[in-house]
Amino acid sequence: MKPMKHFFTLIEILTVAAIIAILAGISVGVISLISNKNAEARTQATIKALELALGQYKADNGNIYPTTLNKPIRFALINYIPDNLNGTLLKYMDQKLLNSATTIDGNERYFIDGWGRPLIYRMPGLKNKTGFDLGSVGPDGKIGDGGAEVSLTITESQVEALNISDFGKGDDITNFLRQD
Repeated sequence: MKPMKHFFTLIEILTVAAIIAILAGISVGVISLISNKNAEARTQATIKALELALGQYKADNGNIYPTTLNKPIRFALINYIPDNLNGTLLKYMDQKLLNSATTIDGNERYFIDGWGRPLIYRMPGLKNKTGFDLGSVGPDGKIGDGGAEVSLTITESQVEALNISDFGKGDDITNFLRQD
């Protein structure tokens, strides 16, 4: 007697396809969540390293931080590093932190967050009254919950014109407590 051939029915094939689609959808969501968490961790580490460098700068330079004249700025480094680092913030940054800066417009390097946007620094701070405001606008790229968008292509004059009163709200990552 010949063995009987078994073919898959359309229902079985569709069921397997649906299961594969569900698993693919779940894995894409998990990968996105992990990627977002990694970007957040990189951002927090960069902010913490800059805080430490700024604290050491303050301790060695008359108990003052580098000022921004009450305007927010993209946290920048000049590509040119002088032979004598005394009195400069660069003196307090380790090589890993210096290497994390990215070149945007030719001769300046900016510290960026995990999503590729420049960090914002303001001294004296509006939110952090004892020092400076430093942070990232987070994954949505906007200050607070829906303010101005910040990107690598933003100019210094656009940064200075930002309304940062909502900085620190929503998904922003900062060196001060959230103001939600």
